Amino acid sequence: MAVQQQRWRSRLLLPVFLFLLTTIYVAATFQITPQFSEGLVGPRFLPLLASLLMYVALAHIIWRDLASDETSEAGSFLQPVAAVVATAVYIAVFKPLGYSLATLLYVLFLFHIFRYQQGRPVLRLLYAIAVAIVFYGLFALVFGVRLPTLLDVI
Repeated sequence: MAVQQQRWRSRLLLPVFLFLLTTIYVAATFQITPQFSEGLVGPRFLPLLASLLMYVALAHIIWRDLASDETSEAGSFLQPVAAVVATAVYIAVFKPLGYSLATLLYVLFLFHIFRYQQGRPVLRLLYAIAVAIVFYGLFALVFGVRLPTLLDVI
């Protein structure tokens, strides 16, 4: 029993650490002062949305790890590191490649990292396209955010 508790603790260290970092990040977003009233989509919106998504993902990971009897820890550290690197690359190529291509590649890489629809490349591509379209609709159409394009085409 003590060994199982130790495994849970070691598996939960990274998610709990990321939870604390996200909380610090949220606190910092409330120090952002807008120049003027921008409605719903101001300078705090995207950081708060990202934080909310991070909280949901971390809660899912913590819940899954607490409910799991699995003793394997394969990929427990490499996947989050790869996701952070992928996010940094996404941020770097977002403007030069444009929203559509950068987001599609980013989502495909995240699907690859987390082995989503592994062995089903067509389904994986369709889901990645759907994610890019949904977020395009959310930001460009609903919130009116102008997204960068590749050569002013896509």
